[in-house]
Amino acid sequence: MDLNDLKFIEEQLGRKPNDVEIGMFENLWSEHCSYRSTKKLLSMFGKTVKENQNIVVGPGDDAALIKIDDETDLCVAMAMESHNHPSYIDPYNGAATGVGGIVRDIISMNAKPIALLNALRFGDINGEEKDKVRWLVEGVVDGIRDYGNRIGVPNVGGECEFDKSYDYNNLVNVVCIGLVKEGDIVTGKAKETDLTLILVGSTGRDGIGGASFASKDLTSESEGDRPSVQIGDAFTEKCVIDSTLEACATKKVKAIKDLGAAGITSSCSELCYSGGVGAELYLENVILREEGMTAYEIMVSESQERMLLAVEKGSEEEIIKIFEKYELPVSIIGKTTDTKRFFVKMNDEVVVDLPLDLLCEATLTDSEEKETILETPDNKENIAEPEPAALNNILLKLLKSPNINSKKWIYEQYDHEVQLNTVVRPGKDASVLRLKEAHPKALALVADCNPTYCKLNPYEGSLNLVCESVRNLATVGAKPIGMLDNLNFGNPEKPERFYQIKKCIEGLADGAEIIGVPVVGGNVSLYNETVIDGKDYPINPTPVISIVGTIENINNIPKGAKEGDILIITAPTKDEMGGTEYYKQIHNTEEGIVPKANVEVEKEIYSKVCELVNNGLINEAVDCSRGGLGVAISKLCMTNNIGAELDLGDYNTNGLRNDILLFSESSGRIILSVDKNNADKVVKELNGAIIGTVKGNELKIKLNDNELINLPIEEMKNKYENAFSEMMGENI
Repeated sequence: MDLNDLKFIEEQLGRKPNDVEIGMFENLWSEHCSYRSTKKLLSMFGKTVKENQNIVVGPGDDAALIKIDDETDLCVAMAMESHNHPSYIDPYNGAATGVGGIVRDIISMNAKPIALLNALRFGDINGEEKDKVRWLVEGVVDGIRDYGNRIGVPNVGGECEFDKSYDYNNLVNVVCIGLVKEGDIVTGKAKETDLTLILVGSTGRDGIGGASFASKDLTSESEGDRPSVQIGDAFTEKCVIDSTLEACATKKVKAIKDLGAAGITSSCSELCYSGGVGAELYLENVILREEGMTAYEIMVSESQERMLLAVEKGSEEEIIKIFEKYELPVSIIGKTTDTKRFFVKMNDEVVVDLPLDLLCEATLTDSEEKETILETPDNKENIAEPEPAALNNILLKLLKSPNINSKKWIYEQYDHEVQLNTVVRPGKDASVLRLKEAHPKALALVADCNPTYCKLNPYEGSLNLVCESVRNLATVGAKPIGMLDNLNFGNPEKPERFYQIKKCIEGLADGAEIIGVPVVGGNVSLYNETVIDGKDYPINPTPVISIVGTIENINNIPKGAKEGDILIITAPTKDEMGGTEYYKQIHNTEEGIVPKANVEVEKEIYSKVCELVNNGLINEAVDCSRGGLGVAISKLCMTNNIGAELDLGDYNTNGLRNDILLFSESSGRIILSVDKNNADKVVKELNGAIIGTVKGNELKIKLNDNELINLPIEEMKNKYENAFSEMMGENI
């Protein structure tokens, strides 16, 4: 533990803390638990939640809760977490327990988990570390698949990208969504004294020191931290889900906490401190799976599939019988008190006696910042003008590229149909779930990030990110109601990294405020940086966001483009090529101006698209982002197994070069497929541009009389859908 911290703690206590107490402080005061570097910055999100009457539980609990239906008082529970370091050291168990932990955050609010999403980042799959990258991909996907499938929660969407900056720090961010009625909500705040504390699950030595492990850079010796990775058991988790929800139905459970980072230490201290009470624990009552465990090990173990419940005095037997019915270890380990202290005994020996305000309120750090904007003027003078005839090959190469190609190899391993509510499956811009049978409303879910933009210009990249997520929701007619963030960065003690963190948060907060979507929760994962032979290898700044939206009428979700449909685009294409996949994959550069988002204008566009979808006027809608217009129209054709003919002459009012016109990633653009009888109305509403017609079985794009693209849809699909399997070395 930092000597300055230890000195401060000694001064506040008036004595030296013992070894158990030091271990508790080391974990709770770690960056992973306390957000010491970022708590002040995160306050910027406060402006996004003001006067939002639908937020039932906001930031600070295990999950946020937003009311989505006044008639039934139905609320959606939202939570997002990372399990990055563990998933690099032990990809299978790291990813599996990441899923397990976020699901328990949802059930700790007495919400039934209904969907999972994941956002994954790996190193260069074709680079020097490709063998390890493929091993990591296989392990992570296997872990997510096995755990999610076995607990019966559908994995309905997400994203996966590759970049050499993740060669030594892959990222595993997981989102879980649940449903609960407002009157049934249970929070993580124990507000009454003399409540009985019941621990569900057994405690072992796996995961000890996990919180502190997640709060430091990885090194070439980090394989030795494998014991810090927890081991998951999906069957036990399924029992925990069902039994916890059954226990809450008794109305005797007053507060719940999932045991995640720092185990009993964090769950019990947060449960009591947030409710204004104290705690008294008896560690000899904790059910152990290993002999000879010390008080320190018991207090900071991160063994999985455990929950802490604060229940009414006198209801203990009733609650315990529920968990015993599911053959889960369960025991009474203490009670809440009026002391506002954390008091722990083991076999009549006092091992902890700490004020909760000191334990739970780590001193904050003030980091230095150094402006780090790598954005440059576009370097097209250094890039050869492509011949129009070569654009076919360029488009095919982009469709095969790691960050664009189909990830069906991943999502087809997940059960996205379980619970029978999935309406729009993985592979589209947004996933959609019906709320319940015969109910017209639905939920739309997305997860997005563009780290390259954020590396070049952290603020503009983050603004663009908010717009991209809302744009994805608009393609299915969903109105955004709540946003989560997972902030993945390098070492915050380095001024360049801290600047990236600050500007990304600022961009997310400004974008969310303008759009009108509250930021209701999230996670910060720092120290995603490896030091090898004295050289730093930080990840690109990776602020992943997930936004939930509501759809008023599920029956009007676009059902697919049809022969004869008119193709309309919502906004112009601009000369903004910095960080584009075209520059990266074709010209091996990231330099240039990143696409800028006019959030006010784009908010208006997405609102109108959403309205048009809900009025049943849109047959298909595709977001224009990675790979630009060329890739977006290709996806529309491949998804619908139909061709298209485009003439971009009237649309290209900026006189753009052919490759820029096709592959610029300008924000604000959605391609819409509309019945010809509705085309004029849609164009007028959006001030959009007609760019072509749905027809045939080929994609043909011309600029006036100059043919740019002429490709069979079947050939495009073959490249797009099989590329990832080929990269993984799978037989097709």
